[in-house]
Amino acid sequence: MQINVYEMIEDDKFFIGSYPDNFSKGRWFTVEELIYSSYEKIEAEYLEKYNPNGQSELELGVFDVDNVSGLWSGEYDVSSLIDKLREIESTGYYEIDLEIYEFTEEFFEETGMSIYDVARAVYFGNIKGWNDDYIGFNGYGNFETYSETDYQSQIDMYVKDLGLF
Repeated sequence: MQINVYEMIEDDKFFIGSYPDNFSKGRWFTVEELIYSSYEKIEAEYLEKYNPNGQSELELGVFDVDNVSGLWSGEYDVSSLIDKLREIESTGYYEIDLEIYEFTEEFFEETGMSIYDVARAVYFGNIKGWNDDYIGFNGYGNFETYSETDYQSQIDMYVKDLGLF
């Protein structure tokens, strides 16, 4: 299955700044702003807006994340964050090993399973609800259904395993 990770993170925001005088100064940046910027441009903007008197500064850092996607964890320096975002945006789609399908009659037709095998996979599987949106196979080859929320959680887990965050 291919996932567009950029679409998952495009609404996230990052607070970049410094702590002169024990008070955070800086601003929020969108993913798009960071992709099309550079550390040097961000630093120049920071020095112009938040340090007009030329006080000695700490290095700029990412101090907070408006983590809409829920994928970010840990600490990031500004340059590596920009590089990471550019990589995600330029790659577009990432391949993840997630075999979950829409829960439709066509799914059962496309599996090529006999009626007996379908009955066994349902009986020994985990059909949480016939109205679930998605279905897949568990580790034993039996059916398991997923709500929209469960499906998104599975995607998030596999995307985190890509090592991008």
